[in-house]
This record gives sequence, structure tokens and C-alpha cells, in this order.
Amino acid sequence: MVKLLFSIFFVVIVIVSGCSNESDEEKLEIKTIRQAALDSDILSEDIFYTNEMDDSAFSLFQSPNGYGILNFSNTENGWLYQGSSSFEYTIDFETTSFTFGQYTWHNEEISLEKENYYTTVFLGEVFDPKIERIIVEYDNFKEEASIVKNEDRRFWNLISKQDDGNETLNKISAYSSDGKLLYEK
Repeated sequence: MVKLLFSIFFVVIVIVSGCSNESDEEKLEIKTIRQAALDSDILSEDIFYTNEMDDSAFSLFQSPNGYGILNFSNTENGWLYQGSSSFEYTIDFETTSFTFGQYTWHNEEISLEKENYYTTVFLGEVFDPKIERIIVEYDNFKEEASIVKNEDRRFWNLISKQDDGNETLNKISAYSSDGKLLYEK
């Protein structure tokens, strides 16, 4: 009797342990940001900077006549491409010191029942080689932007500390390495 119960128990264990809802081939691969960016129409070689936050991320890309931003959300299956925006030039490079753009996206799903949160990134390209620092003033904040070099071009970006998507830009100031104010917009 004990042998019969042991045999039945062993068979049940083998059957249960062999059952699975998905095979190894069917398991979803966790996507990296680089893999998720392939879902956009931006060439991988044009993407030069990525900033990963808790539940979202953004990447900057360049084009011959401008630049842009991609945004991603972090899901249980990895990173998901959410959208992008590009900024094309219609300016005279000889008279422009730097450009400015602003991109805001919604974090998570939009809900009428709970508060919604947004991420805003201020960004642009720096043309004047004397510019070493950019300070962005918006609402009640005054922060220094990051400047990123890609080959012979330089770009700046700053993630807003606000999360309501209603940032109002007050002023952008550009400074030389010795702290001299060069431009204000």
C-alpha cells in the first residue's frame, strides 16, 4: 500500500513539475532600451545619449538638420518605446548660439480616478563653442543642464523636477567656462 501511494505521489509530482504555461522558446525576452528603440524609425547609430530613470527613460538622437528625443516606459517585459519628437532647423547657424526644445510625455496609463504624472525634458543644441554651462529657469526652479558631446556637435538637456506637465519656461542663460554670461533667452 505504501509503495502504491508513493508511486502515485511520484507520478503526480513528475506530471505537475513537467507542466508549464509556456516553453522556454515562448518566454518573452526582456527588452533593453536599445532593443525598444528599434521600434522607432530612428537609426541606432543616430542615438547618442540615454538617461534611464525609475519607470521611464529617454534617448537623444541627431539628424543632419536637427535633433530629437525618444521616450520609453519600463514594463514587466522590459522597455517599451512610447514615442518621439524631432526638432528641425530653420535658423541661421552663424547667428544662433543655441537652440531650445521641450518634450513632455505621460508616465503610466492616463486615469480619471488618480493623479497623472508626466516627465518633461528641456533640450537643445549648442553652436557657440564658448558656451560651457546652460542654466534653465522654469516655474520655481533654477537648474544647470547637462551638456553632451557627440562627435563634433554638442547638445544640452535637463529633466524637469515637476511632474505635472505644466512647466513654464522663464529663462535660459548660457555661460562661458569663466562664468561670464554670454546669452539669455
